[in-house]
Amino acid sequence: MNELSATDNWRAQARQACTKAAIPITPKRLEVYAALLKAGHPISAYDLIDMLKQDFARALTPISIYRMLDFLEQKHLVRKLKSTGKYLAINRESALKNQAVSQFLICRHCGDVRELSVDRRILGELKACIDSSGFQLHNMELEWDCVCTSCSDAPILNNNSLSLQG
Repeated sequence: MNELSATDNWRAQARQACTKAAIPITPKRLEVYAALLKAGHPISAYDLIDMLKQDFARALTPISIYRMLDFLEQKHLVRKLKSTGKYLAINRESALKNQAVSQFLICRHCGDVRELSVDRRILGELKACIDSSGFQLHNMELEWDCVCTSCSDAPILNNNSLSLQG
């Protein structure tokens, strides 16, 4: 696959996700979302600006990027990871299902992120505990501080790892 067709492929995937979700999208927003899909991992807004310049020949200001990212986040296509301040294209299909809520497993060593869908009933039990403590939960998406298999298998980490067993 040549470079042009790879770029077109990311655009097509982004367009398909937006069409499926009935989200009106501008060419710039489409390219921002396509760039996040292509990245496949969380990236900063400034890294996204550089990526758009290189891959889509599009020069955008930081304020424009943040506005588009905010729009895409409101439409559940993008998630800003609070722990890192980076953005990630999320699985739109799992976000649309009422039975599941996206949770993010973030490796503290390499920064790899995995999206995990958790049944709302399980999170409902957690919410009930929170409600009984006098607090109100505003967002059920969680970011879990983890160590991925690759990092936990690394010899240097095995000697310094903490045990969760009591």
